[in-house]
Amino acid sequence: MTKKQAPPIDPSVPRVCIYQEFEKEPGPCPRCGGALHQEHHLYAIATRRGRQMTDTFMISGDFGWYCEDCLTVVINPEKVGEMLSFSKPGWDTGEAFAVLGLVDLSAVPEEKSHLPLGDDDNPIPLVEFTEASHKPGARPAGSRRSKHSGSKRSKSKRRKGKRRR
Repeated sequence: MTKKQAPPIDPSVPRVCIYQEFEKEPGPCPRCGGALHQEHHLYAIATRRGRQMTDTFMISGDFGWYCEDCLTVVINPEKVGEMLSFSKPGWDTGEAFAVLGLVDLSAVPEEKSHLPLGDDDNPIPLVEFTEASHKPGARPAGSRRSKHSGSKRSKSKRRKGKRRR
């Protein structure tokens, strides 16, 4: 029995983005329970350091898993973070990021295809995600800290009025 090949998604259609960490496959769609399939697309990503926006990037990758039944994409923030760790001099990838949406290259008019994307005469054809959310239990998207980093919690103080026996 062969697995049915899902038709490619239309990058011009807005979708809901759900950030979810997983090892090999994300499982079923967290919104409707439908089957997810992995696809390679061009994404727009914004980065920041603290409250300061740093850079925006277009990254091509297969870190998106698309629902076959509803307009949902599941993105593993660990995979995006790995891609952003390979920066070049002059790039400021910041400490956190957000995947803004898909870049729909088919929306670039043929007469402007020779112009650089993002030029005043040729804006980036971004199809923004309608909302971004986290699956319960997942780390917030964009965090590039290791799973073991962070500050130690201080020991809680004893409540006044209680004595040790």
